[in-house]
Amino acid sequence: MTGLPPVTAPVLAEALDALPARLRRKVDDAVVRAGGWPVTGTADGVTVRVDEATTVTLVTVDGVVRRAADARCSCLLAPNCLHRMAVLALAPVDDGVPVDDGVPMDDAPPVDDASPAAGRPVAPAAAADPPVGVAGDAVADAAASPPAPTGRQRAAADGLWRVGVAVLAAGTVGCGVVLRTALLRAVHEARANGLHRAAASGTRVAAGLRAAREGEPQHRLADLTDDLRELLAVSRRLRGDAPAGDLGALLGTARRAYDPQAGLRLYGLCTVPVVADSGYAGVVTYLADRDCRLWMVADLAPGDVGRAAGAGDATVAVGESGLSHRQLTRAGLVVSGGTASESGQLGAGRAVRAARAAGVGWADEPLAGLWAQPLPDQVRRAFGAVALPLPERPAGADLLFLTVRVLGGHDHTVLVGTDDGAVLTLTVADEHTALPHRANLRLLGQAVGARLRLVGRLDPTRRATVQALAVGPVDGDGPGLTLPQSWAGHVDLGYDRLHASQLRAGDGAVVVPPHDRLPDAAVPRPRLGDPALGLLRRQVERVVSGGRAIQALADPTERRLRLARLDLGAHLLAAMGSAARSRPRDAFGRLTDDDGQAFAESWLAVAAYEEAASRASAEASWLP
Repeated sequence: MTGLPPVTAPVLAEALDALPARLRRKVDDAVVRAGGWPVTGTADGVTVRVDEATTVTLVTVDGVVRRAADARCSCLLAPNCLHRMAVLALAPVDDGVPVDDGVPMDDAPPVDDASPAAGRPVAPAAAADPPVGVAGDAVADAAASPPAPTGRQRAAADGLWRVGVAVLAAGTVGCGVVLRTALLRAVHEARANGLHRAAASGTRVAAGLRAAREGEPQHRLADLTDDLRELLAVSRRLRGDAPAGDLGALLGTARRAYDPQAGLRLYGLCTVPVVADSGYAGVVTYLADRDCRLWMVADLAPGDVGRAAGAGDATVAVGESGLSHRQLTRAGLVVSGGTASESGQLGAGRAVRAARAAGVGWADEPLAGLWAQPLPDQVRRAFGAVALPLPERPAGADLLFLTVRVLGGHDHTVLVGTDDGAVLTLTVADEHTALPHRANLRLLGQAVGARLRLVGRLDPTRRATVQALAVGPVDGDGPGLTLPQSWAGHVDLGYDRLHASQLRAGDGAVVVPPHDRLPDAAVPRPRLGDPALGLLRRQVERVVSGGRAIQALADPTERRLRLARLDLGAHLLAAMGSAARSRPRDAFGRLTDDDGQAFAESWLAVAAYEEAASRASAEASWLP
């Protein structure tokens, strides 16, 4: 079913609460059937035809269903019927809150909690979950946060924790509409009480559960595992007395402040499409000033990969330069009266003036200074950045600027070597087929021997691995790339499409791709991670997929971890298995259900250990 308008989380929760208990067990089956019901647009919403005698009508306000009464069914059981609930469950979820539009606080319009978020840009740090401004004293200001969470915040965090525990116990195979709706309800309550970081992770988990349930191609179990770990870790700390120094980071921010900046002379670096799991998409353009500090301009709003693919041609919302993002990445910008957040996100206030200026190539100053930084310094800076919460991460701090030589391609990766002999693996930054990442990387793998300048994002979960964002040829007579003059010497791999005719062999001829796949012995292989840590990661992800029951039946693997000298990991894994199998019994020996919190805490300990150990191992693979 397509064409359904967004539905707010409270509407979905209210519709589910209205169902009798006997019908709640049938919701997931009803949702599957509803996928084939035809949708017809109307002047004020849509009509869904269930059969010849039954229709479901959704009435929208500003394009969103905002009240449960606006979802009506014509059957005799209405409003407490499965038809109505199935249609609402299929619709995308919209929280209906204003988002960060990059306007400084003094220029920002009054916050209206009922205003729709659709069509308005959001900062990249908030793309995973749009920030919200809430009236009253429910929101804690990050700049002057209280010494401890309030009672309402603890209650909201406890609600998120308990739903997260239930999600972990059920796994993706057992998370249906009922559990996802409970999670969305807890997310809404958390956001209303200022728990923005926890609400963001909860939104991502809900989106991941839905993608897993519907078999969407962009579903990644690894991403869902990381999001669930973040949800449980943050909500668990907020349930108790969080340390005063950590409270601001745990709460997150609703809207970031934009401070005035002196005149800026910026040079375009690269443009990257963004597709967030929460339903936000768009583009981020990175720029550098004369001192090689990185800045970014973002255009993110509700949408899918189609919006990201087209956002590169959208006009940059800084001043009135008239440049699109793809043009700005190859030009320059002079900004006066500008504003920016502490992380380097440029604002779009009414007083900002911006004019187009000349850009420079990557081999020219000041951009050449980015590639002059020693690799160990770049790696330490990038690993330090990825450890920070996303809103606190400086613009481009997780990017690496490398000069490499192509060694060959293997599957969907490219092996490159640095001047000091290190072998790195380049992977695609986004798997969506509507973006040219994969096709471009496959062609780059055929340019064996080509020397390239690379802009990539560090992958902290894999050894010596970089997500390739943009490349440019290094001048020379050997193999390389021959690019159109309009590309100004570099390729944005998420927007520009390379062609085989642009690959140059050493004698100046065009490289002819081989018809047959190269033998495995002739292609260097990517560097694999630590096998023992990989085993531990599979144990963590298996619980997210199959739930507590599958861990209770899992074969013990602690001995293999101890042989790899991961004694703490083996101890934590054994404790998780014991917690999975431990079920209390009543006085008559019958099994009774526990709340699952002991198992969730043991899983969280294993997940946190694995994440820290994998990151340390990945960082060590970069450094001598």
